Amino acid sequence: MFVTTRARLLALLVPLLVVAAPAYALDDGEAPGKPLSTGLVILYYVVIPLGVFLIIAFFSTLPAMLRRPRYRPGRPWQHDPLWFNGPDDPDRAVAAARPGASKGGASAEW
Repeated sequence: MFVTTRARLLALLVPLLVVAAPAYALDDGEAPGKPLSTGLVILYYVVIPLGVFLIIAFFSTLPAMLRRPRYRPGRPWQHDPLWFNGPDDPDRAVAAARPGASKGGASAEW
C-alpha cells in the first residue's frame, strides 16, 4: 500500500487545523464578558502565586528541618571514632606501625 506525500501531509495537517479551529474564531468584541472584581484580581495575581511560592519554599526546606543536629566546630565530638577506608583490623594496624617510618606531609616523601 503506497501512500503519497500529499496524503501524508494532509494526514498531518487536518488534525492540526481541527485542534486549532477555535483560534480562528472571530471576536468582534460584542460580548466582552463580566469584568473581574478587585478581590478576584488580588486572589489570582497575588494570593495564588504567593501560595505556590510558599509551598515550594516549604518543600525545599523540609529535608533540612527533618535532619538531625549536625556537628559544629568547637563543640565536643559525641560519637564513636570511625576510620574511613582504613584497614580491616585497625587495632592491629596501629600496633604494627613503626614510628617515623613515613615522613608524610606535603613533601610527598611517604
